[in-house]
Amino acid sequence: MERTMTQEQRKNGIQVQSVARAAEIIRCFERTPEMGISELAAEMGLNKSTVFGLVNTLASYGYLEQVESSKKYRLGIMLFELGNLVLSRIDVRNEAKECCAPLAAKYLATVHIATHSEGEVLYIDKLDRGNSLISTSNVGMRAPMYCTGVGKAMLAFLPEEYLNKYIWNQMFQKRTEHTITRKDALRKELDEVRRTGIAMDREEIERGVTCIASPVLRHTGDAELAVSLSFAYGRVQDVDVEEVKRDLLACTDKLSARLGYYKK
Repeated sequence: MERTMTQEQRKNGIQVQSVARAAEIIRCFERTPEMGISELAAEMGLNKSTVFGLVNTLASYGYLEQVESSKKYRLGIMLFELGNLVLSRIDVRNEAKECCAPLAAKYLATVHIATHSEGEVLYIDKLDRGNSLISTSNVGMRAPMYCTGVGKAMLAFLPEEYLNKYIWNQMFQKRTEHTITRKDALRKELDEVRRTGIAMDREEIERGVTCIASPVLRHTGDAELAVSLSFAYGRVQDVDVEEVKRDLLACTDKLSARLGYYKK
């Protein structure tokens, strides 16, 4: 049976079937580094000749490339180049990195910079002090918003329509014994984030990891991205948490001002 996009993935407006299929082929490689024509055809629910034509076109533009040894296909360098082009144009991301680097050094913490995409956290940068003990996040990875510091920081400053579409209609999976699984509890926590500008992840997505996060807001007051300081395996006990919050807020307030948002 042919694969179809979920309601959340489907955008309003006209869709070109061949382009949609090409996009779905690219997304097949999220789960495995290499795939052959037969594997892609089975995954997509299409005949091999159709898939071959799509794959050959994608390869001719550099979005896929054939592995000489296996004759299978993998993601092409063009996607890497375009991805870096996108990131390079997010100026606030680079400014966030510069702003937060001293905090990573001061508190010996891992800094995460993340944005959101269709109800998920998307990590766009990570700064480590030496060997990181935090394994759940790498640049390009996605994570649930309801159980991450950066996710909750952004959810508190996104429109209710966004939460209705992507958050309130899903089941909250229990990632650790500390994960929030009740929606009324999350609502209460988001109210607190709006009041303080700070979100906490208390071992909710990874055991032993505590995150202190704050959003960067556009001029409209909506979240553009979020920044967090993450402490692994008890390290948060070695710092003044209130001082961390003040330093992080000073950074994110400055970044928000760069986007035209000023606290009332």
